[in-house]
Amino acid sequence: MAFDIQNHILTKYIEEPNTSEIIIPDGITTVEEYAFYKCRNIRKVIFPESVTSIRKYAFWNCHCLESVSLPESLTFIGTMAFHCCYSLKELTIPESVTHIEPLAFGNWLNTITLTFIRNHRNIKIILHNPWNSYTAEEHLADFIESPCFKNFSALKPEFKVPLAVGYYETDEQIYAYLKRSIKRAIAFAIDAGDSELLTDLLKTEFITKKNIDFMIQYAIEDMQKYGNPEFQIMLMNYKHEHFPSSIMEISRKLRL
Repeated sequence: MAFDIQNHILTKYIEEPNTSEIIIPDGITTVEEYAFYKCRNIRKVIFPESVTSIRKYAFWNCHCLESVSLPESLTFIGTMAFHCCYSLKELTIPESVTHIEPLAFGNWLNTITLTFIRNHRNIKIILHNPWNSYTAEEHLADFIESPCFKNFSALKPEFKVPLAVGYYETDEQIYAYLKRSIKRAIAFAIDAGDSELLTDLLKTEFITKKNIDFMIQYAIEDMQKYGNPEFQIMLMNYKHEHFPSSIMEISRKLRL
């Protein structure tokens, strides 16, 4: 491994045949371009809390890379930094990251789940490969850098609900979007099998006595298809807790 401790830059790693885990030295702030290019034996990388930047192509073609622990000091991830990391299935992006360049995570064989930490919430975005164009990931990168409604509007539909949950408290227009789309958002969470997302949606004030029954019915239909009662139970418990009079009315009607 070659790095300039004076300038805190890791420039190039020379892979050894049996090396599977890399611990980057404390004090390094920048992982330079091509630093781990084609290091195909590496399975795990651990960063110190000093790293702020991972430059483009840094881990390009690390085919066996499975586990990456990004530090909370990180702010920048460059183009194709983790591109063609075929074995990387998930990655958590700290809240400190404010700039992600396009195609940073494309691996062309599998999907990858990116978990963004935003406003103390875990926002899961699933990227599907291969990309037919750069557009989808460019818009995602634009929104992470500048989370305004203009950039939000350009996102793919499946990105909007998870990101809206993370940002609705900080942007009035995203707030309005999530409020008017709450039925669609609940359906999205159920279709994705994402109980964590559904829990976050239930914490908003957008679930009302008027729309809760639609959501429960959607969960019932999902349960009938797939045999998973979790979402129905979550919504029924929510209704019982927040709209108890509604439950009593239903019980009274059934007795009659």
